[in-house]
Amino acid sequence: MSNLMDTYKNMQKSAEEAAAEEALEKEAQEVTNDRVGVLAKYAEAANGVLTEEYGDDYTEEDVVKLATYLIDRDIDEEENVEKVAEYVEAGQIMARSFVDELNNSEEKAEGK
Repeated sequence: MSNLMDTYKNMQKSAEEAAAEEALEKEAQEVTNDRVGVLAKYAEAANGVLTEEYGDDYTEEDVVKLATYLIDRDIDEEENVEKVAEYVEAGQIMARSFVDELNNSEEKAEGK
């Protein structure tokens, strides 16, 4: 009877491991699909811009270069937005500190 329970537990463990592995593979596939979708959108945008500008007088290499440029530009823009947000937050903190310091100075001046 003990062997049957051990076998059953091993089967359950194997099934759980297989399910976990399948979930990880599915998640990885979804991430890959999302990335491919994003790249396809950039390629379509680049293709559209080049078609408008040059008609059919461009190559696949031109599309790849332009798409790469667009991706890099968007990454740089996102980084700049984050930097600006950090600077705004730092400025607000400094402004509050300055106002507090002024208020403390006024209170000390009035107290004398």
